Amino acid sequence: MKACFVTTGATAPFTGLIESILNPSILDALHEHGCTHLLIQYGTAKDVFQTASDAARAHLQSRSLQQALVIDGIDFNPAGLQEQFRLVQQTSGLVISHAGSGSILEALRFQIPLIVVPNTALLDNHQEELAVAMERSNYLIRGDVNNLGPAIEKSEGFRVKMSQFPPLTSGKHRETKSFAAIMDETLGFLD
Repeated sequence: MKACFVTTGATAPFTGLIESILNPSILDALHEHGCTHLLIQYGTAKDVFQTASDAARAHLQSRSLQQALVIDGIDFNPAGLQEQFRLVQQTSGLVISHAGSGSILEALRFQIPLIVVPNTALLDNHQEELAVAMERSNYLIRGDVNNLGPAIEKSEGFRVKMSQFPPLTSGKHRETKSFAAIMDETLGFLD
């Protein structure tokens, strides 16, 4: 078993990410990556998930891959996503997330490959800035909602070279930007 968990935001779900991840070419990329289970947190977009997952299952069935990649969905869980992140960690899987800072921070604590997909339609595009800064520090892979395939391919090799979180920041040889410093810089709070 190898799990891919997708979190799209609970209160304002990123429906474009739901549709993108269930696109036939991305399903094929996940299968080629060795994923056997795809779990999508759809939040309040259950109808979008249902429609797209029905089409995705039909695609998998037409390619005789329905047993090879199981698709499930979950609603918002106020207790958090630790159970899902633990599953990904135990199965050497992958997390694909919207670029919300809470989801990023929670996923990074599990030291698992993380693809972050900014919702560029949002005001001020702060998600893009955060994703670029975090990728530059080697914490995650920035993905594109219109083309997730390259990020999925990159994720396996990323497992061995990703930066430790939280970063070790003591000593000159270990100077890295902490998550808080990246957030401060992104939001314009500079000392």
